[in-house]
Amino acid sequence: MAQMISLDKQVKLLSMYAGRDKVIRTAYFTLVLWSTKMDPEKAKIILGLAKQLSQTRLVLRQLNHPSMFQASRDLIQDAKTCADPVDHSLNSVITGAYTIYGFCEVIAWLADAGVITANAAKWFNYCLYLWIVALFAGIVKSLRSIVLKTLRRKDSSIDRLTLIGLSSDFISAINSLPFKFLWSGRLSKRTTATFSLIASAIGVYRLL
Repeated sequence: MAQMISLDKQVKLLSMYAGRDKVIRTAYFTLVLWSTKMDPEKAKIILGLAKQLSQTRLVLRQLNHPSMFQASRDLIQDAKTCADPVDHSLNSVITGAYTIYGFCEVIAWLADAGVITANAAKWFNYCLYLWIVALFAGIVKSLRSIVLKTLRRKDSSIDRLTLIGLSSDFISAINSLPFKFLWSGRLSKRTTATFSLIASAIGVYRLL
């Protein structure tokens, strides 16, 4: 894939926070998927490397808080002048969920490291719930955009690709729930890694 992407695009992609995050995420799920095809000893090594990539993403996400707060502030300021209230509401849900997600993740991260006294697992679960809310709102937003563009005879290919990515992540997220709901806990590691890898690859593609 790298050979098919020009050096300029690679530099541009990796110079952005979102680009680095999506590339690391793609590498992470590639390793997880690869580990399912190995013997336990080799898989343990590969998963150890994957865990480092996951921790890297967690640390880098802490640098994204200012931009999320700014995005939330901008949405509040634009509430009365937005041209499409429904789209604005969905964007607000998505941005708000990810902003609160960041706050919960800081607590979970510090608790997991023993810096503060808190139930890390509980706060990480809050992050999962907020992620599912954001994904669901994103799916509704994409479906609505596809319908509107189809009625107006406009190209909706990007929205369709976005829908596939969000839906893939949604499938994996529901499977990670700590309680029985829909298909939670029923999918194999290989299946969830495949869906997550699809979502990650789409995320990278959209930034190119």
